[in-house]
Amino acid sequence: MKKLAIIIIFLSLISIRSSASTFHAIIFANTDDSHIGKSVYIDLKRMEVEMTAISKSIGYSIKKYFYYGDASKFNRGNLDSVIDNLSCGADDIIFFYYSGHGGRAENENTQFPEMCLTVNEPLTRSSQLCPLHNVYSRLRNKNPRLTIVMGDLCNSIIQGYKRNDNRASKGATILSKGACDVYRNLFVNVKGGLLAASSQPGYTSGCYQIHEDGQTYEAGGYMTHSFLTTLQYCVSKSREVSWDGLMKGTITLTQELTSAAPTPQTPIYKSEITIATPPSMTNNTNTPPQQPSSSNDDATNQRDKLAYSLSMVCCRDVPKLDRIHNIDDAKKHFAGSHTRVQVIGADNRTIVNTCGIDSYLNYLSMATNMTQVMVLETKENESGKITYLKVHELHYQ
Repeated sequence: MKKLAIIIIFLSLISIRSSASTFHAIIFANTDDSHIGKSVYIDLKRMEVEMTAISKSIGYSIKKYFYYGDASKFNRGNLDSVIDNLSCGADDIIFFYYSGHGGRAENENTQFPEMCLTVNEPLTRSSQLCPLHNVYSRLRNKNPRLTIVMGDLCNSIIQGYKRNDNRASKGATILSKGACDVYRNLFVNVKGGLLAASSQPGYTSGCYQIHEDGQTYEAGGYMTHSFLTTLQYCVSKSREVSWDGLMKGTITLTQELTSAAPTPQTPIYKSEITIATPPSMTNNTNTPPQQPSSSNDDATNQRDKLAYSLSMVCCRDVPKLDRIHNIDDAKKHFAGSHTRVQVIGADNRTIVNTCGIDSYLNYLSMATNMTQVMVLETKENESGKITYLKVHELHYQ
């Protein structure tokens, strides 16, 4: 069982940005759990797509810190380390996301749950737990412009556990002017804080499954699905929305999706958001792809390097002749013409297109309104060359 809680805090503008600012994307996802791992993996991929779209839309460079898979990556030590070592500027944005098991102490004095940082092991030590509110406070103390902490996890009481507080879319993502304005209004033009959880204390939630055409698809946690669906709807329609409107839409959809459950989920939130004067922007979304920042995760680094190579072929802001020349560099990553490519929608399940790598690279070089390719999955042969590629595309409109 899982439970989603969100803590969002927006910090006031301290200084004018004189250089490119960073969107710090931190994800802890229990993808190897035998019960919820498949659903968590969907959450991980959908959130990666959305974070990339947000950073691109508002002109920020993105730096990824992804911890998922076995216990060597998904653990409390890595959580503490990434937070302690995080350095950010006054206009940077931090987005922390957790998907996995959780619960709350019998003596918990906040509405928010604690993350359980174990993989397929019973909870035996309180040190394996970490309150979302603790992460929120620590990241807020980094003094970025905006900090978001979101968790998809249970919020039910762990019997016998008392905490000692003294212990430390279906298609491509379309970036129209209206879509970028929606993201900027939510992430740049505000200050204050918002605190939200996906249900009242003492309640749990399950993983959402979609039954379609005789098949069952994992769609992630109810709250994550509802939040992203509501946000993507507003972005796709260029519909101006406040954080109050976004959260109310998320609550309504969560209630609708769980209406047939024995205990429907009823998210709660408290808003202290106000409109703020945006910083002087020096970042431009209409720029050639930037070399990716190094991540903690080797697999993420490999995917980002490949994505950069592909984006140098597709991006409309790279000179046309250079894009064609960049095809040869991109081809070096692949096993040959038999490599298959699947283009996936933002829901991480809808197949938009399937083709060979030669056809795909030719398509990328001729694209007129594409800005970036995100690499979601790869399969390699014994020589390390890619034989299968799953991607998601970001387009301008």
